[in-house]
Amino acid sequence: MKLLDLKNSRVIISPEALMIPEFKSIWEKDKSEDKEKALKELSYIYFTCDYKSPYLTSMGKDRVRLAVAKDFMKDSHYKPGPDIEEAIEKYKDLQITPSMRLLEASVRTVYNLTSYLETVDLQERDKGGKPIYKPTDVTNSLKSIGGIVESLNKVREQVEREQTTKGTLRGQRQKGNREDPNT
Repeated sequence: MKLLDLKNSRVIISPEALMIPEFKSIWEKDKSEDKEKALKELSYIYFTCDYKSPYLTSMGKDRVRLAVAKDFMKDSHYKPGPDIEEAIEKYKDLQITPSMRLLEASVRTVYNLTSYLETVDLQERDKGGKPIYKPTDVTNSLKSIGGIVESLNKVREQVEREQTTKGTLRGQRQKGNREDPNT
């Protein structure tokens, strides 16, 4: 089940999501007709949590919330309330699958490897004058980067296939091209 999605440059909430208490409270708290505040808060949740979020794929988790708050809440000092935090946790729990867990762990490892490669100083020596970082370790890491990126992309593709096949059609079948007259 896809709780939040992007359509026409807006985050949309599925009818199923409105039945989940954490999302329902955000929706109902906004009494305005256009639900502008609720949509901003749901956008914040989507872009900080969804595995397809361009924020999560392009920057470390530490910077994601700050960037999303600045872009969607128009306030880089935005602190989500307890209701938003609960919805974030619920969203994470409901979207996670074993392959997504593997993808998250892989992305964390890639960030750690990136940090390692950014801080390696081949000139650095220990007290005995021996190099702290061995050039062979660094070159072996560099050689395996292509494979790491390829593997990460394969896991990401698997997660996307998994998400698209979790349709609401019986038997996991795909819709035919004429089954949905509204598209």
